Formats: sequence, structure tokens, C-alpha cells
Amino acid sequence: MRVRVTTRHINNNQDPEKLKSYAVKKSKRIERYLKSGDDPCDVSFVLSAEKFRDTAEISISSKNLKAASSFETTDMYTAIDSALDIIIKQLKKETDKKKKSKRRIGAKNKEGAAGAGTAPERGAGSLTNIRVRKLPEKPMTVEEASLQLRVSDANFVTFRNSASNDMNVLYIDGKGQITLIEP
Repeated sequence: MRVRVTTRHINNNQDPEKLKSYAVKKSKRIERYLKSGDDPCDVSFVLSAEKFRDTAEISISSKNLKAASSFETTDMYTAIDSALDIIIKQLKKETDKKKKSKRRIGAKNKEGAAGAGTAPERGAGSLTNIRVRKLPEKPMTVEEASLQLRVSDANFVTFRNSASNDMNVLYIDGKGQITLIEP
């Protein structure tokens, strides 16, 4: 982790060297979130003062992660601490997100391995290739469903009956007769 501290318009009352050493010392808090092997990481502090406003800006740049924070107040030390708190919050969020995605991938792999082990136990009528189709949300009358059935190539239509608000199935049986199934 390379730390670079830049000061702008800091007057001698605040002692720029003391501020730089304070920023470097506080950057150790960030280090634990940036340990990732060979990936070089740059942390840059920009400390600036304008009239009575002191601003601390922190930016982190690495191969996998980019984050930035800024805080403005009347005290430079408070600005550094607050900007660090903000960036640590961002880094925690990122690391938690990465952990969760790794866990999800691990769980999927376990399910896939467990599913592969149980697949031979299932018979020929297994439900592995299920295609999901959405029903129209608009309720239909039986007449509208009948028209839908005649227009489509399918042998059945499922629909929400507008009169009873229940799911119904309208299908063509083997004799060519249209049949309605109600719950």
C-alpha cells in the first residue's frame, strides 16, 4: 500500500508535516481492507484549507477497488478522521458484498454437486427441464379464454376468471370438446 499525502494552502499554524504524519498514521486503519496479495494499492490524501474550511479528500485506487471520500469541517484532524470513517464504511460494504457473492457461488456449487449426486436416483419422469411461462395478469371471461384457446396452437389456456377471480383451465379434450376446469 502506497500512501501519498498532498497539502494545499495549509498555513504554518497547522504544521503541514504534522498533518501528513497524522494522515499516514491513520491510513493504517484502511490497510486491513486492502490486503489482497500482489495487487498494488495507492491511497492518496489531499488536505486543503480555504479560509476557515478544512477539507480532507481520500481516494483509493487498486486493480479491483476504487473508492473516494471527502469531508469538510473547520478542523483538519476531524476532517481526516471523518473522511476515513466514510471510506472505511465503503470498504466494509465492498468486502461484505464480495464475501456474500463467494458464499452464493459456494452454495450453488454445493447444490450442483449434491444435485448431480441425486440425479441418477430420479426416474424417467423427473422434473429437471421445467419451462416457466407467466400468465396474463388481466382477468378474462370464459368467452375471452375460449377465443384465446382457438387463436393459439396450445391445447389449453390457464386464466384468472374475472367473475370468480379464481384460476381456471380451459382445454380441448381428445374428442375436440372444450372443457372448463374450476377449483
